[in-house]
Amino acid sequence: MNTDLVELIEALRRALDEAVAPELNSDYARGQLAAVHDILGKLAGMTVWDPAALQEQAQALIDGLTAFATRVQQAGVALPPGTVPSDLKSAQTRTHELIDWLDAQSNVLPLNLAIDLDAILRDALRDELRLQRKRIPLTDFSAMTAAAPKD
Repeated sequence: MNTDLVELIEALRRALDEAVAPELNSDYARGQLAAVHDILGKLAGMTVWDPAALQEQAQALIDGLTAFATRVQQAGVALPPGTVPSDLKSAQTRTHELIDWLDAQSNVLPLNLAIDLDAILRDALRDELRLQRKRIPLTDFSAMTAAAPKD
């Protein structure tokens, strides 16, 4: 298939306009079609690969990993070996490694240090998730779930 997902979604929207819309006789049905259009339009926007958005998510994790490494160094604890992340996938991998390391060290590290490190990782993950969710448009499903009018 040579058609990308956005083109496919736009073709679906055109087909709905050309073949379905002329056959709709009620406001309810037209409202349903409008809601489907809204959802498909938002879905098309979400499928576009945006390297800047991915880099923002990576940077949120990288910032957290830097703060984590700084706090570990201040405590005089050896940080587990690993690569310095440069993209989202490597930042996520390193974050997972440090989460596992922190869990394994929970009985060894001083409690205050463990709490600080846990908070740093939680904040980094929350920041990354916030950036990810910012790209997901809100959809109002109420038009589709409203009951059809009774005749």
